[in-house]
Amino acid sequence: MLILGGCSAVVPAYNNAPFAIHWWLDSYADFDAAQSTRVKADLAQLHAWHRKEDLPRIAQMLQTVQTAAAGDLRAEQVCGWYGEGLDYARGFGQRSAPVIAATVPTFKPAQTERVRRELAKSAKTWRGKWLDARPSEQMDARLDKALDNVKTWYGSASPAQTALLRSQLESTPYDTALSWKELQRRHADIVETIDTQRGQTIERAQPVIEALLERSLVSPDPVYRGYLERIIAADCAHLAEFHASTSPSQRRHMADKLASYGRDLQKLAAQTP
Repeated sequence: MLILGGCSAVVPAYNNAPFAIHWWLDSYADFDAAQSTRVKADLAQLHAWHRKEDLPRIAQMLQTVQTAAAGDLRAEQVCGWYGEGLDYARGFGQRSAPVIAATVPTFKPAQTERVRRELAKSAKTWRGKWLDARPSEQMDARLDKALDNVKTWYGSASPAQTALLRSQLESTPYDTALSWKELQRRHADIVETIDTQRGQTIERAQPVIEALLERSLVSPDPVYRGYLERIIAADCAHLAEFHASTSPSQRRHMADKLASYGRDLQKLAAQTP
């Protein structure tokens, strides 16, 4: 929700989330009629739970960030918010596992193969954008993405801030080859899990799905885990450094943006589906 850019898009996007997620999953798995009906019903229940239980928590977290962002930020403070986000993602994954476990055992071999093909397409796109791109192209793409984020949250970036962003990106130890290896691991893990759980009961499939989701959040590869920890630490320090460079008007822009998101989330939480 927070990367949609325009606050006006949050409410309709959230209300249409079950439809959008079903469409996205169906593009990978090509559900049959029975599967489609089950997935739609399960997503509607998950959505209702999320609206009631999680939206108020997220709105409160935005308020916390809004208050802190009026002043300077510390790297450990930013990383603390990242940790909260990871805990939230883990909790949401656990809540989602029964939904996935109810459908994956019903997959047919052709559906598993379709998932494999669609993941391969996604990986090919990622490789073309990152692994196979020249270093200068990778840097330009990262800088463009960083500037888009700055535009969303701060309104604009000055030439000095743009130079700061580039310097931060150049000093960050990105390793696209290692990221590519992790992407391949995740995709293979998904396909293997689907293969092994076809025909299983929900009770047997659910802990396996939970383990898959946990491996998606925390890689079993210690080399990648260490690399990601370094990247996160660098990003936290860079965000704090960039925030220190912002003007009062840029901070007001961020406060207004966070407040607007918070109002939207509170409005959504109060709605009855």
